[in-house]
Amino acid sequence: MGAAPRPTGISSRVTPAEGTRHPWTTGDITIDLPVIVDWVMVEPSTGDEAVRIEARVDLVDGRPEIVEMSLAAEAGLDLAALQADFRWATPLAVVTGLLPQLIAAGADPFAVDIPITGFPAVASQPVRRRGILSDEFLTTIAREYLARRRGYAQSMAKDYFVTPRTVVSWVEKARARGLLSAPPSRGAVGGHLTESAADGTPEET
Repeated sequence: MGAAPRPTGISSRVTPAEGTRHPWTTGDITIDLPVIVDWVMVEPSTGDEAVRIEARVDLVDGRPEIVEMSLAAEAGLDLAALQADFRWATPLAVVTGLLPQLIAAGADPFAVDIPITGFPAVASQPVRRRGILSDEFLTTIAREYLARRRGYAQSMAKDYFVTPRTVVSWVEKARARGLLSAPPSRGAVGGHLTESAADGTPEET
């Protein structure tokens, strides 16, 4: 089965790269490198691929590093737009920060669209499995929210490479999905995991 078509606008995905496999372990998570982190712009008016950037990340002296970068723009490159949207270091941040989080949440890192602000926008939209957040991911978010309490948005935003507002939206989605109960009072932090949560074990406040 081929890859899913790219949506219009900017999208980003991670795929395994050809070459000798070099396992990189961080905590309890192991990722096989090299991988390709891409950034693709599809022109909304024509559906044509306008820009494609690919960063190859591999293991160098025991650490993930960007070892190759390619850029293709057949109709010419809008440098001002690229400068606003693209960050050279983000492919490495995706591999070292976002991929371990995806794997820990039970997601297949090669089957999700990476959020797309900056390059590849790990800051404006939640990681989604081709358009939808999994219950497993939202349950993980709910559990961390309950554990961290006040200041959760800022601390989780750093760990997940997103904005605090995105973290708040994830918590709201967990409540809307029926995985996390309402807080004890309006504006308060708290609640508990519901029976619908992925592990089925309620967690009291």
